Amino acid sequence: MRVAPAALLLASLSVLPAQGGADDPLKSPACGRSIAALEAARTGPAGAAAVEGLRRQATQDCLGGSGARTRPSPTTQPPVSVAPPVVDVPQPPPAPVAAPPPPPPVDIERPAVITSCDAAGCWTSDGVRLNRSGPLLLGPGGACVTSGHVVRCP
Repeated sequence: MRVAPAALLLASLSVLPAQGGADDPLKSPACGRSIAALEAARTGPAGAAAVEGLRRQATQDCLGGSGARTRPSPTTQPPVSVAPPVVDVPQPPPAPVAAPPPPPPVDIERPAVITSCDAAGCWTSDGVRLNRSGPLLLGPGGACVTSGHVVRCP
């Protein structure tokens, strides 16, 4: 069970003997009444202004002060407002300029190769029939030049 500090102070004041009450303002009946009223206002539906007024009265009755505030009260301070943070977002670097596509690969025409021969002529690797005319091979465009297995026809 939690007990408010003012209630503890009030309870301790009630058990003290009445002999030193005139010298100590904490033991005075006015201080006890002010603390009781302050506790009732804190637990009840009283507003912050009423609690502040009762706190000032309890300060005067129990501590003998003038009631003037020397520091701001936590109940009357406005809420602290903080400006939202400002974040500078850096601009992304510009996109690189796309290079032109590379040129298509150069198509190198491979010479035909003689794959098989018979008495009438030869077949080449590209499927063309070369007819034999004596020692020459004749293609569709004329006589072909041979160099080993490689053949070039016009």
